[in-house]
Amino acid sequence: MKAYYYLLFRIYNYYTEKGKESQKVAIMRTLLVSILFIYMVLFTSLPYIDFYSFRIIDQILPNNSSVIAFMAIIGFLNYWFFIKDKKFLNYNFKTYKKGGYAIIGFMVLLACIFIFIVNKNREKISKQQERARIEKLSNYE
Repeated sequence: MKAYYYLLFRIYNYYTEKGKESQKVAIMRTLLVSILFIYMVLFTSLPYIDFYSFRIIDQILPNNSSVIAFMAIIGFLNYWFFIKDKKFLNYNFKTYKKGGYAIIGFMVLLACIFIFIVNKNREKISKQQERARIEKLSNYE
């Protein structure tokens, strides 16, 4: 949890110090960036789950409007539990370069894992479709 608070602190700090934004604008931008971060983590986890079980992504997020609703729910919960009280400012974090590199490294690692899992999932779906095609052809003979 402390790592997530550090992420929120770094985002907020970026918008208040470097972006020279007001606190309200910085909070809203912190909320938006953290929603995207959480969504990226969830969207990386779902293909992994999907690879080992049934097509859960299609059931949870069948269309674009459900994705937007899902992100709105994430945003509301994120704001309510983490950002509203500004608890992340109470930890007296400092902005170290190592922390920034760790956040960027985690994002790159997350993107690589996402690409790897999606490719594995694509291979699995291709094999299933090929088997179904072969079965269909064998039934006609």
